Amino acid sequence: MNEEVKDKIQDVTDTVETAAEDVKETVETTAQETKETFKEKVSALKDAVEEKATEVKEVITEKAADVKETVTEKAADVKETVAEKATDALEDVKETAAGVAEEAKQIKEDLQAPKEEPKAEAMAPANQLPTHRGLLKWIFLGLITFGIYNLVILTKMSGEINTVASRHDGKSTMNYCLLVFIVAGLTLGIGMIVWWHRICNRLGNELERRGIDYQISAKTWWGWNVLGTLIGIGPWVFAYKFCKAFNLMNADYNKKG
Repeated sequence: MNEEVKDKIQDVTDTVETAAEDVKETVETTAQETKETFKEKVSALKDAVEEKATEVKEVITEKAADVKETVTEKAADVKETVAEKATDALEDVKETAAGVAEEAKQIKEDLQAPKEEPKAEAMAPANQLPTHRGLLKWIFLGLITFGIYNLVILTKMSGEINTVASRHDGKSTMNYCLLVFIVAGLTLGIGMIVWWHRICNRLGNELERRGIDYQISAKTWWGWNVLGTLIGIGPWVFAYKFCKAFNLMNADYNKKG
């Protein structure tokens, strides 16, 4: 009996060992196949990634070349525009310097020459408007009077442009004293900006209507008096151009009305 049990146990043991060997062999085979399949998948994925990376690199290189070309073109345009603006500004500064020199010469001649009564021309208005305002007076008298001279002159100018232009354009420029002491404060300074913008445009339009070849507009005020503060002399250039434009308009009015 014991021998039979031993034989049975031995048979079961042999069967289990055989099954274990089969399982082990199956697992090893499956593992090897899985490993090879995984390697193939990884290799294929690596190839795909490298291919996409190459495509992306080519696209980036192409886009970078396009951007570089666009930037180069824009830089050339900006350089050309800046050069043109600088040339225009330099011409304005030269004109201002020449005008100041001429003004100084005129003042010297006026001081040396005897006074003569102006000859009235046909159809000339009885009330002659001033035509000799200039930058030197604007700066010097403005400094020694703490700005009162400039206040008085601008108040007179606001009346003069109404005298000259209102019957033609139907507009009216606000009295500068009223603007400074009342309107500017009530509008937190906005009224002052609007006043300068409008009077410069109105002055330029009147010069054009009279056939006077001299350019001034709101752009002159914004460019020289506002942005021109960045270069220091901008407001002086504007003051010269503003006074000259008024002198030209008043001179033509004194002759033709």
